[in-house]
Amino acid sequence: MKILVALDFSDVAASVVKAARKLAKASSATVILLHVLPEENQGIEFHPTIEPHYHPPEKYYREPDSSEEGDTVPILHDKNFKHLQNIADTLNKDGIETSFSVVHGDPVTAILAQAEKEGPDLVMLGSHGHKTIYQLLVGSVCSGVVKGSTIPVVLVPKASGKK
Repeated sequence: MKILVALDFSDVAASVVKAARKLAKASSATVILLHVLPEENQGIEFHPTIEPHYHPPEKYYREPDSSEEGDTVPILHDKNFKHLQNIADTLNKDGIETSFSVVHGDPVTAILAQAEKEGPDLVMLGSHGHKTIYQLLVGSVCSGVVKGSTIPVVLVPKASGKK
């Protein structure tokens, strides 16, 4: 079994990781962690009129499935990359085979594309529990993934403070 776990590092992310760990342990599943950097965040650090002398960080990574030797992408949000790597390391130490990807784009489109690419048995993501009026005006990643997915989607709510 393979589980694609989309994380946005919001307050619901810990609940999603906990649920993914529990399900992966129970089913001997592998976990693929995914973080999507929305398009509007791209280029902020590199905007020529704001920071003309900015030099990108020296740290790069290469997509593991890339056929091109020089295919490197600067890590614009190194903090998020490291956070994702720490989660993957923790799951791996728990005996759960875990990999991760950081991609850019529209979150719904990117999650569905990664699901198509990786072929998981299910997609897991956190539900922020926005009210109906918000859903109507703004929409949500959860509803977009549920509507567009051809495989089961598990929505994990934020943990309540109740025991």
